[in-house]
Amino acid sequence: MASFNRTAADSDDFVRRSQEFVHWFRNAPGTRLSAKIELADLRHKGAGRGVVATEDIAQDEELFAVPRSLQLLKKEQSKWYPYFRVLPAAFDSLMFWNDDELAELQASSVRRRIGKEQADADFKEKAWPAMKADPEFFNFQGASDDECAEQALRLCHYAGSLIMAYAFDIDRDDSNLEEDNQSSLNKAEDENDDDDDLQSDDEDNPLKGLVPFADMLNADADGNNARLFQEDDGYLIMKAIKPINAGDECLNDYGPLPRSELLRMYGYVTDNYKQYDVVDFDLDLLEKTAGDRRARSKAWQRRKSQLEEMGVLDDGYSFPRPNPTASLDDAIPGDLHMVLREAALLSAVATKKLSEYATSWQSDTADNQPTAPPAGVSAKRYKTAVEVRIGEKEILLQILALCTDFIAAKTNDQKRKIINGHKLKTGK
Repeated sequence: MASFNRTAADSDDFVRRSQEFVHWFRNAPGTRLSAKIELADLRHKGAGRGVVATEDIAQDEELFAVPRSLQLLKKEQSKWYPYFRVLPAAFDSLMFWNDDELAELQASSVRRRIGKEQADADFKEKAWPAMKADPEFFNFQGASDDECAEQALRLCHYAGSLIMAYAFDIDRDDSNLEEDNQSSLNKAEDENDDDDDLQSDDEDNPLKGLVPFADMLNADADGNNARLFQEDDGYLIMKAIKPINAGDECLNDYGPLPRSELLRMYGYVTDNYKQYDVVDFDLDLLEKTAGDRRARSKAWQRRKSQLEEMGVLDDGYSFPRPNPTASLDDAIPGDLHMVLREAALLSAVATKKLSEYATSWQSDTADNQPTAPPAGVSAKRYKTAVEVRIGEKEILLQILALCTDFIAAKTNDQKRKIINGHKLKTGK
């Protein structure tokens, strides 16, 4: 999942950690690992580690199985220590970007979904007092309380991001397993909570579990050929969901996530998820745009009251990437269609949203686009930020084109009706 800058020493250490992890996994009580797969070094593809088939694999064939009975112990004595050594030491998810890097996302709404400020506040209020009370257990190295608090905050961000990026949803108990036998599991996504580092653990949500080897698979929306299943015998089993040829990579899928969410949660983007891109319209933007059109503002207020009574008014709306052959009516999501009943208003909203980006789509995609990132911005993060904002601008331009075509068609239709009406009256 992560890319690496190679040196000979780094390469040797990378391979050694992979070998130690596979050895540990094979010898962990109750685990099963197919002889037809290997944990491969995919750094040449910018993908870190990945699972690759060494022989042809049939559909429904088991790739590996993990019992739920493995227990966590402490530090190097933990059964999980070789596993932790192959997990990333750092992340490129948005939680770890600096202000200059986040600014490169421009008007993307994903910036408001990072949740870092709230996570920091919750840490200071809830986690830090408990951690501070037992410094020996947490083994802080800082010379002052402030240094220790900063160190602990970084660890909490790391732990939360690790869970968000690598954990799977796990049923809570055996009764759930019986009710949902062999239910397939998707990568854990926290759709209802914008705070990246804090996971709800109440009865309404499944447990989040790190599943060794399952999170070694990379993801591909189009090439997905494997999925994790939860069996009623207490095992989590990765199976092929289609035939996999020898030499092909075994690939999981995150579901239909836009690239902005891939970047927020996992720290990378890929063109395979471009099809799921969205652009968000905040309710404030809709209201401001409707209010700017003074002749329509009273009508908008009446419409807003009706929508509130119907329970369809939300804080914002996502507009997915339109199908190239879609009409305007087909492209507009149902809830947004109820809010924006006229193409002219949607066009005005899209125009205003587009103006909020600091650069145009044309400049972002120009052949002379600067290759070096601005000062204080890493090259990798700059590249992914530009890809995300280009995708959102493409959607806005598609919306404007659909609105233009729709309005032109309606105008021509009205003209034809007027002309035909005139002919009927005059008999010409």
